[in-house]
Amino acid sequence: MIRILVAEDHHLVREGICKLLREASDLQVVGEADDGLETVRLTQVLRPDVLVLDVAMPQMDGLEALKRVKALKPSPQVVMLSMHGDLPTVQQALQNGAVGYVLKQSVGDELIAAVRAASRGSVYLSAGVAKVVTQNLVGTQSVNPLDRLSPREREIVEMIVAGCSTREIAELLHTSAKTVEKQRRDAMRKLQVDNVASLVRVSMELGIVAKKNESLQVRE
Repeated sequence: MIRILVAEDHHLVREGICKLLREASDLQVVGEADDGLETVRLTQVLRPDVLVLDVAMPQMDGLEALKRVKALKPSPQVVMLSMHGDLPTVQQALQNGAVGYVLKQSVGDELIAAVRAASRGSVYLSAGVAKVVTQNLVGTQSVNPLDRLSPREREIVEMIVAGCSTREIAELLHTSAKTVEKQRRDAMRKLQVDNVASLVRVSMELGIVAKKNESLQVRE
């Protein structure tokens, strides 16, 4: 069972989100918060697996609350909610430690998918957010670090961003999981990242955004 804390300052919106999450048999809402300070306090007390956090919150905005929550030990995985998917906000959320970003107008199956992905430590961007990232980040750097990757390493990175596991990649490329893991490590070294979530984030910033079922999901 995935334990969830929902932080949203609008009562009716929060009720709707909680009702949606409770309808899934593998999800359990363990608490609700209506401002940023309460979010941090309840995270410490309840220790949820996943925090669903609104960007615009009173007392302390969601991005600052995110930063403080991620400094806790242990810290939950965080899915951000917002009416807006502007690039600076999305970037800051990912830099502050969020693994999901869902637009409120897309709340439904996307939020449930994002929570499940977050519980695995995987990245999920709703389709609208992935579109913004693609339009604004592709081609923004004159020297792209992705050029350091071999064709096979780039292919593997693209498949990771598309949501493929090591086993699935090995099957699709007709090679061993051990070989895929080595090539993934080589790609991470060349891109100067030390975990899969960072690999995904950096790859998106450099222009790799692979869509799967009109959304972007990642898992190990």
